[in-house]
Amino acid sequence: MNNQKLKAMERLFGKTLCDKPADGFYTRRQIEKMWNLSETVIAKRLNSALKNNLLEVRMYRVKAGLVTRPIPHYKIK
Repeated sequence: MNNQKLKAMERLFGKTLCDKPADGFYTRRQIEKMWNLSETVIAKRLNSALKNNLLEVRMYRVKAGLVTRPIPHYKIK
């Protein structure tokens, strides 16, 4: 299989596998921007909130360039 066929398959499957996150679900980076805090502080707060069952986390497939990746999205309960 050549590179063109692989790219065509990635475009085909990448588009069909993307999920649109439900309302209220945000990525860690989106939360960083909303709260205007550093990556380290957000990571600690998200981990603490998850341990205390204050957040709901779901994995959504998001397109990044030519590939789709599962990215955790968080929602405050």
